[in-house]
Amino acid sequence: MGGQHNRTLGNAGEELAAGWLTDHGFHVVARNLRTSYGELDIVAEKNGCVHVVEVKTRKGLGYGSPLEAIDHRKQEHLRRSTVAALAAGIPGLTRSARGIHIDAMSILMSDTAAPCIEFLEDILA
Repeated sequence: MGGQHNRTLGNAGEELAAGWLTDHGFHVVARNLRTSYGELDIVAEKNGCVHVVEVKTRKGLGYGSPLEAIDHRKQEHLRRSTVAALAAGIPGLTRSARGIHIDAMSILMSDTAAPCIEFLEDILA
């Protein structure tokens, strides 16, 4: 039951994230892109740069901020998956990238208030 709830919450968060990115001038080119190292939530393009966006969605702060879940291990996964995706070619990219950004989006959902969305660019240390 918890797994299905988490997938549903995650999917809702990714929908909100894709909408937010579009509203802020990004062109979403891929979602849930599979690589040999795992999945990338959203790949978007803006001003000739590729943005790989990790989306973390929670219903509250009981387990900490959504962004706290992007620990060193998750950052390494994002780095490897991004390199693999670029090497294999990302469907939907229309030209060579001028730059690559690995970003994060935190989405806090509530039953009583509008979602709180936070976008952080270039999260890798």
